[in-house]
Amino acid sequence: MVTISLPTAIPTAVAGFALLLLWGPTGTLGRFIFPPEGHQLMFTPYAIILANIFVTFPLAFGVIKPVFETMSRSLEEASATIGATRWQTFWHVTLPSLRGAIFSGALLTFARAVGEFGSTILVSGNLAGRTQTAPLYIFAKFNEGQIEAANAIAIVLALLSFVIFSVLFFARDWLEFEVQEV
Repeated sequence: MVTISLPTAIPTAVAGFALLLLWGPTGTLGRFIFPPEGHQLMFTPYAIILANIFVTFPLAFGVIKPVFETMSRSLEEASATIGATRWQTFWHVTLPSLRGAIFSGALLTFARAVGEFGSTILVSGNLAGRTQTAPLYIFAKFNEGQIEAANAIAIVLALLSFVIFSVLFFARDWLEFEVQEV
């Protein structure tokens, strides 16, 4: 659990720097996997996705794990007694029991990823039109003195965050799914 929670305990810029040192063109793994003149992972949209998964995964895990641990095993056992395979039990019993937690975790990670700055700026290169995310755009426009442009995107992000928060807050009861009959 400590290892999974580690990304929440370190600054996101440090996480981005670590990913860059690991997967970058001269990184520990990057230099062996990606040839110097060929494709690379860093400074691409895939690097942004990797950084966001690394930084936000503990949020989803923290929501899903307690639900999984407190879930009644009687339905899984009943599924096994009627001849269902483990795979069938997972798809028809376990996963439906976790739908609300998975949805909540996904919304939380999305909300966190939308505002991610520290790791993203290091792994993306902040290339306008290619790897510039909304927070990086706000930062760039602010530094260029284009406060109106930065403000417009900041308002959109704030509204998006409010919508996500509202869904999580007001849909609490709806997110607690019951297992359907198989």
